[in-house]
Amino acid sequence: MSLFDTEKLHSTQKANLDLLQQISSKVFEGVEQLSQLQFKTLRASSDDHFDSFRKLLSARDPQAFAELQASFAQPTAQAERLMEFNRQVYELISGTQSEIAKLAERQIETGAKQVQELVEVIAKNAPTGAEPAVAVLKSALESAGSVYESAQKAAKQAAEIAENGIAAAASAAGQATREAGKAAGGSRKQA
Repeated sequence: MSLFDTEKLHSTQKANLDLLQQISSKVFEGVEQLSQLQFKTLRASSDDHFDSFRKLLSARDPQAFAELQASFAQPTAQAERLMEFNRQVYELISGTQSEIAKLAERQIETGAKQVQELVEVIAKNAPTGAEPAVAVLKSALESAGSVYESAQKAAKQAAEIAENGIAAAASAAGQATREAGKAAGGSRKQA
Protein backbone atom coordinates (compact mmCIF):
# COMPACT_ATOMS: atom_id res chain seq x y z
CA MET A 1 0.00 0.00 0.00
CA SER A 2 1.29 3.44 -0.91
CA LEU A 3 1.17 6.47 1.36
CA PHE A 4 0.37 8.67 -1.62
CA ASP A 5 -2.94 8.37 -3.41
CA THR A 6 -2.26 9.43 -6.99
CA GLU A 7 -5.92 10.28 -7.51
CA LYS A 8 -5.84 12.68 -4.55
CA LEU A 9 -2.57 14.15 -5.80
CA HIS A 10 -4.13 14.71 -9.22
CA SER A 11 -7.24 16.34 -7.75
CA THR A 12 -5.07 18.54 -5.52
CA GLN A 13 -3.06 19.71 -8.51
CA LYS A 14 -6.27 20.46 -10.39
CA ALA A 15 -7.65 22.39 -7.39
CA ASN A 16 -4.43 24.41 -7.16
CA LEU A 17 -4.61 25.25 -10.86
CA ASP A 18 -8.26 26.28 -10.48
CA LEU A 19 -7.32 28.49 -7.52
CA LEU A 20 -4.54 30.13 -9.52
CA GLN A 21 -7.00 30.80 -12.33
CA GLN A 22 -9.53 32.31 -9.90
CA ILE A 23 -6.89 34.55 -8.34
CA SER A 24 -5.69 35.62 -11.78
CA SER A 25 -9.27 36.38 -12.77
CA LYS A 26 -9.79 38.53 -9.64
CA VAL A 27 -6.58 40.46 -10.33
CA PHE A 28 -7.61 41.11 -13.94
CA GLU A 29 -11.08 42.22 -12.83
CA GLY A 30 -9.50 44.63 -10.35
CA VAL A 31 -7.14 46.05 -12.97
CA GLU A 32 -10.03 46.43 -15.41
CA GLN A 33 -12.16 48.26 -12.83
CA LEU A 34 -9.23 50.51 -11.89
CA SER A 35 -8.66 51.38 -15.54
CA GLN A 36 -12.35 52.18 -15.99
CA LEU A 37 -12.28 54.39 -12.90
CA GLN A 38 -9.21 56.22 -14.18
CA PHE A 39 -10.77 56.81 -17.62
CA LYS A 40 -14.03 57.96 -16.07
CA THR A 41 -12.18 60.41 -13.84
CA LEU A 42 -10.00 61.63 -16.71
CA ARG A 43 -13.06 62.16 -18.91
CA ALA A 44 -14.89 64.11 -16.18
CA SER A 45 -11.82 66.26 -15.55
CA SER A 46 -11.38 66.92 -19.25
CA ASP A 47 -15.05 67.88 -19.62
CA ASP A 48 -14.74 70.25 -16.63
CA HIS A 49 -11.68 71.92 -18.16
CA PHE A 50 -13.38 72.45 -21.53
CA ASP A 51 -16.47 73.86 -19.83
CA SER A 52 -14.22 76.26 -17.93
CA PHE A 53 -12.50 77.35 -21.14
CA ARG A 54 -15.87 77.92 -22.83
CA LYS A 55 -16.98 80.12 -19.92
CA LEU A 56 -13.75 82.11 -20.07
CA LEU A 57 -14.15 82.63 -23.81
CA SER A 58 -17.68 83.89 -23.26
CA ALA A 59 -16.54 86.58 -20.81
CA ARG A 60 -17.03 90.02 -22.39
CA ASP A 61 -15.22 92.31 -19.97
CA PRO A 62 -12.13 92.07 -17.72
CA GLN A 63 -14.18 91.97 -14.50
CA ALA A 64 -16.26 88.99 -15.69
CA PHE A 65 -13.06 87.29 -16.84
CA ALA A 66 -11.41 87.83 -13.42
CA GLU A 67 -14.48 86.55 -11.56
CA LEU A 68 -14.65 83.42 -13.72
CA GLN A 69 -10.95 82.80 -13.31
CA ALA A 70 -11.23 83.12 -9.53
CA SER A 71 -14.18 80.75 -9.44
CA PHE A 72 -12.15 78.08 -11.26
CA ALA A 73 -9.50 78.00 -8.53
CA GLN A 74 -11.65 76.15 -6.02
CA PRO A 75 -9.30 74.05 -3.92
CA THR A 76 -12.21 72.60 -1.99
CA ALA A 77 -13.92 71.09 -5.03
CA GLN A 78 -10.65 69.81 -6.46
CA ALA A 79 -9.60 68.28 -3.15
CA GLU A 80 -13.00 66.62 -2.72
CA ARG A 81 -12.79 65.11 -6.21
CA LEU A 82 -9.31 63.81 -5.47
CA MET A 83 -10.42 62.37 -2.13
CA GLU A 84 -13.40 60.67 -3.78
CA PHE A 85 -11.14 59.18 -6.45
CA ASN A 86 -8.70 57.94 -3.80
CA ARG A 87 -11.57 56.48 -1.77
CA GLN A 88 -12.84 54.59 -4.81
CA VAL A 89 -9.34 53.28 -5.60
CA TYR A 90 -8.90 52.17 -1.99
CA GLU A 91 -12.27 50.39 -1.98
CA LEU A 92 -11.42 48.65 -5.25
CA ILE A 93 -8.02 47.48 -4.06
CA SER A 94 -9.36 46.47 -0.66
CA GLY A 95 -12.23 44.51 -2.20
CA THR A 96 -9.95 42.70 -4.63
CA GLN A 97 -7.48 41.85 -1.86
CA SER A 98 -10.31 40.58 0.33
CA GLU A 99 -11.63 38.29 -2.41
CA ILE A 100 -8.17 36.89 -3.09
CA ALA A 101 -7.59 36.35 0.65
CA LYS A 102 -10.86 34.39 0.90
CA LEU A 103 -9.84 32.18 -2.02
CA ALA A 104 -6.41 31.56 -0.48
CA GLU A 105 -7.93 30.90 2.95
CA ARG A 106 -10.21 28.19 1.54
CA GLN A 107 -7.26 26.59 -0.24
CA ILE A 108 -5.14 26.68 2.92
CA GLU A 109 -7.95 25.00 4.87
CA THR A 110 -8.18 22.30 2.21
CA GLY A 111 -4.40 21.82 2.27
CA ALA A 112 -4.37 21.58 6.06
CA LYS A 113 -7.08 18.93 5.91
CA GLN A 114 -5.08 16.95 3.36
CA VAL A 115 -1.93 17.16 5.50
CA GLN A 116 -3.96 15.97 8.51
CA GLU A 117 -5.22 13.02 6.46
CA LEU A 118 -1.65 12.21 5.39
CA VAL A 119 -0.47 12.27 9.01
CA GLU A 120 -3.30 9.87 9.92
CA VAL A 121 -2.24 7.52 7.12
CA ILE A 122 1.38 7.72 8.30
CA ALA A 123 0.27 7.03 11.87
CA LYS A 124 -1.70 3.95 10.79
CA ASN A 125 1.20 2.58 8.76
CA ALA A 126 4.01 3.51 11.15
CA PRO A 127 6.14 0.64 12.39
CA THR A 128 5.98 -0.40 16.01
CA GLY A 129 7.94 1.94 18.25
CA ALA A 130 7.41 4.98 15.99
CA GLU A 131 4.56 6.31 18.12
CA PRO A 132 6.70 9.08 19.70
CA ALA A 133 7.75 10.32 16.24
CA VAL A 134 4.14 10.30 15.05
CA ALA A 135 3.08 12.18 18.19
CA VAL A 136 5.77 14.81 17.53
CA LEU A 137 4.55 15.13 13.93
CA LYS A 138 0.94 15.56 15.07
CA SER A 139 1.98 18.09 17.70
CA ALA A 140 3.99 20.07 15.15
CA LEU A 141 1.02 20.07 12.81
CA GLU A 142 -1.30 21.36 15.56
CA SER A 143 1.23 24.05 16.51
CA ALA A 144 1.55 25.18 12.91
CA GLY A 145 -2.24 25.40 12.68
CA SER A 146 -2.40 27.50 15.84
CA VAL A 147 0.35 29.82 14.62
CA TYR A 148 -1.45 30.22 11.27
CA GLU A 149 -4.75 31.07 13.00
CA SER A 150 -3.04 33.62 15.27
CA ALA A 151 -1.26 35.22 12.33
CA GLN A 152 -4.49 35.33 10.35
CA LYS A 153 -6.35 37.04 13.22
CA ALA A 154 -3.51 39.55 13.65
CA ALA A 155 -3.50 40.33 9.94
CA LYS A 156 -7.27 40.90 9.94
CA GLN A 157 -6.99 43.19 12.96
CA ALA A 158 -4.16 45.15 11.33
CA ALA A 159 -6.21 45.53 8.15
CA GLU A 160 -9.20 46.79 10.15
CA ILE A 161 -7.03 49.26 12.05
CA ALA A 162 -5.48 50.53 8.81
CA GLU A 163 -8.91 50.84 7.17
CA ASN A 164 -10.28 52.78 10.15
CA GLY A 165 -7.20 55.01 10.15
CA ILE A 166 -7.57 55.77 6.45
CA ALA A 167 -11.27 56.54 6.87
CA ALA A 168 -10.53 58.87 9.81
CA ALA A 169 -7.74 60.62 7.90
CA ALA A 170 -9.97 61.07 4.84
CA SER A 171 -12.73 62.49 7.01
CA ALA A 172 -10.36 64.89 8.75
CA ALA A 173 -8.83 65.97 5.44
CA GLY A 174 -12.29 66.55 3.99
CA GLN A 175 -13.31 68.65 6.98
CA ALA A 176 -10.08 70.66 6.84
CA THR A 177 -10.54 71.24 3.11
CA ARG A 178 -14.12 72.43 3.60
CA GLU A 179 -13.05 74.76 6.40
CA ALA A 180 -10.17 76.12 4.31
CA GLY A 181 -12.58 76.68 1.43
CA LYS A 182 -14.98 78.58 3.68
CA ALA A 183 -12.13 80.67 5.06
CA ALA A 184 -10.83 81.42 1.56
CA GLY A 185 -14.33 82.31 0.41
CA GLY A 186 -14.74 84.71 3.35
CA SER A 187 -11.41 86.42 2.69
CA ARG A 188 -12.26 86.85 -1.03
CA LYS A 189 -15.51 88.55 -0.12
CA GLN A 190 -13.67 90.95 2.18
CA ALA A 191 -11.09 91.81 -0.49
